Amino acid sequence: MNFSFRFFVTLALLWSPSSLLTANPRDEKHMIAVGDSSFVKTKQGLLLGQRENGVFVWKGIPYAQAPVDSLRYVVAQPPLSWNGLKAATSFGPIAHQPKSGLTASKVPHIQSEDCLYLNVWTPAPDNKKRPVMVWIHGGGFELGSGSADMYDGAKLATKGDMVIVTLNYRLGVLGFLYFDEADSNSSGFENNLGIRDQVAALRWVKENIDAFGGDPNQVTVFGESAGGTSVETLLAAREAKGLFQKAIVQSGPASIIWTKEVATMLTNKFLSIVNVSPNNLSALKQLQVDTLKAAQKKLSDYMMKETNYKVFSPTIDGRLLNGDIYYSCLNPEQSGNVSLMIGTNRNESSMFAGKSLHMMPSKAKDLEAQYLNSFSVEQKNRIVSSYESYPKKKAVFDILTDGVFRNPAIRLAECQGIHSPVYMYRFDFAPTALKLAGMGAFHGLEIPFVFGNREDKFGKLVKVIATNKTGERLTEEMQTAWLNFARSGNPNGTAGNWQPYDQDTRATMLFNKESKVVLDPDAKQRMAWEGVKY
Repeated sequence: MNFSFRFFVTLALLWSPSSLLTANPRDEKHMIAVGDSSFVKTKQGLLLGQRENGVFVWKGIPYAQAPVDSLRYVVAQPPLSWNGLKAATSFGPIAHQPKSGLTASKVPHIQSEDCLYLNVWTPAPDNKKRPVMVWIHGGGFELGSGSADMYDGAKLATKGDMVIVTLNYRLGVLGFLYFDEADSNSSGFENNLGIRDQVAALRWVKENIDAFGGDPNQVTVFGESAGGTSVETLLAAREAKGLFQKAIVQSGPASIIWTKEVATMLTNKFLSIVNVSPNNLSALKQLQVDTLKAAQKKLSDYMMKETNYKVFSPTIDGRLLNGDIYYSCLNPEQSGNVSLMIGTNRNESSMFAGKSLHMMPSKAKDLEAQYLNSFSVEQKNRIVSSYESYPKKKAVFDILTDGVFRNPAIRLAECQGIHSPVYMYRFDFAPTALKLAGMGAFHGLEIPFVFGNREDKFGKLVKVIATNKTGERLTEEMQTAWLNFARSGNPNGTAGNWQPYDQDTRATMLFNKESKVVLDPDAKQRMAWEGVKY
């Protein structure tokens, strides 16, 4: 992928625990309920949960040991066992990160290195063996948490008779630095820790989710933005093989993975900021977390101003990842048994090009200077001529949306579809208010419809811009598709006859006021991008 294009892809990702109870001697594995309290027996010990919004929920479950002190910069270690009953009735701390609306919650979050917690919603922790959906949050690998209000899993669990899991993982300089080249003393510092945290969470699910009424052999991992890229990375990660059977990618750019060279350069810059020699990496474990956070701010500023790599990303390190995300498609032994649903939003780039963020150009001259000049003359002319309104702002936004989001998704669908079922969607819903504001179906707008949460800050926006009838119908269609796919690998439901994606028909579900399947939508623009390396 060319450097100028990587600039926009990486930037896009940024917006982009009551009383002690006794185990049931007849069924020690599962649940005892007393009023609105309940407990389950996991591999590590008894967990107390509670009933909320019609479902049982356990919050702040440690899926690994706290990655602190000697375990800082070490791959997540298996969780410790405990005696008695551990309360799991409040969310655990979230990963250290800058302030952001992505962590919005009715209850203020505490930030801590001790952040490896997950949350479970289930209709009942019984023997039913329900399908499991594991959500990975977005935020540019620097922001977000699994306990944000918008990701509350109660509605999905109720509607689909599903078990819903959300999780935290290490972010920023604590989760995405690369140490192989710097670690000259082989002192045990690991790479891709944020992704490997996700793998550890999936292992916990594999070992424990049956106690919550879930089926460990019917797991769907899904995520949006950086969470979508995380899902794509897990498809390509050998350590994740067999931990999930289906995957849903929402607006996850598939082309942002760091090479060793880039990762080494940025890690060395971080080491210089904190004045730590590659020969003395152990000193990193002695630094106060505030020092690390201040250094991360300086590193982020440097990345924004001086490089073409604007956010943290996983690295092709030769252990977790042998190649980029598309590599897994060429190795069906790795991801060949994983069904995929993948899609984007119609106007992904509008949020990033707005005046408040100004992360992407909104004018043709800036698009050409910052982006299109990295393509050949023939490629540039072919692309811009396929957008009829170019050089108007709408066409500029459409080019960025297609280049950063849609076409990488198509490329992955084409590749994965060779040996696994793939379903493609596009979220087109854009009420008049958003069109007039120049936003359209912007990045992340589909989330309240997928989770059905329209009471949090973001969800209330949807209630304002969509009528109750439209909002309820679109929520019904999208939740049905997501839940059907998680249950059977086929999303078909109320919205129409949705066929698998292939290069002949390119069937794509367009979610809108009137959702429908369209064959090869915007084919002219798609074909204009063929052969362009990004």
